[in-house]
Amino acid sequence: MLAVVAIILSVVTFATITTTQSVQQFYTHEKVRRDSESSKVSLKQHLKNVAGALRSQSVTNALNTTDVDYLSTTIDVSALEGTEGQPLTHFKVKVSHDSDNSAYTTHFLRYPSLLRLPTPSQHLSWDNQVTNWLFNRDISSLSASFFAESESLTQCHNMLPANVYWITGNCVLNSNALAHHSGSNPILLVIVNGNLTLQANTHVHGLIVMLSTSHNSFTLKVSSSASITGTYVANTPITEQINGAIVLSTPLLQTLQASTPLAKIMPIPGTAYDDL
Repeated sequence: MLAVVAIILSVVTFATITTTQSVQQFYTHEKVRRDSESSKVSLKQHLKNVAGALRSQSVTNALNTTDVDYLSTTIDVSALEGTEGQPLTHFKVKVSHDSDNSAYTTHFLRYPSLLRLPTPSQHLSWDNQVTNWLFNRDISSLSASFFAESESLTQCHNMLPANVYWITGNCVLNSNALAHHSGSNPILLVIVNGNLTLQANTHVHGLIVMLSTSHNSFTLKVSSSASITGTYVANTPITEQINGAIVLSTPLLQTLQASTPLAKIMPIPGTAYDDL
């Protein structure tokens, strides 16, 4: 009888030890899996932060502003040119975790929200597809939020310095309204369902886009001592009262297109991978 009891106890002890080892192995493997997933999430979030910084910052500044002690980041840069002279930048970003040697790589493309410049026929004129041409967006899906850095206003008084203004309603500009901008720092001025007036000695450098979401006609008025350098376009016919100077400038529009306030950045599909 004692021998049988001893055998049973041995079997129970063996089963207990085996079960304990199995449970321990499970928790060990589960911890490794969770740590690996946590590390991957950390790497992916850091990649997003780096990409966000690269939209408007140099590589050096982006690395400095997103620095994390336990992560190492490398960025390879290639300058590209798209159709219609679009300035594009390709980034290969690799992030590695110092403690577990995990690494993740993704490719990003920085591109202008002003994808194309106005065509010769659109200059100082109208085209009902102008937003599709300029921004690859129908007017029904275009809003101030499309631009990463923009001032959304309902009037043109006390305007803060910016490179993109989205004005809903009438806009009357005086000589002080856009004092911060110049030929080397042009603006994108979008007027939606409103008239635009440039008062005396008011000079706009950049692209003016007048949009109507209805059948109403709006007016562009340029006083005799005012000027527009760049161009203006519209999606419907507008009433023009041009007494000042209009100077077409493609180089200025190219400067606007390449400016970082108009930049966007996106991950290139299919390029993300574990870099082991």
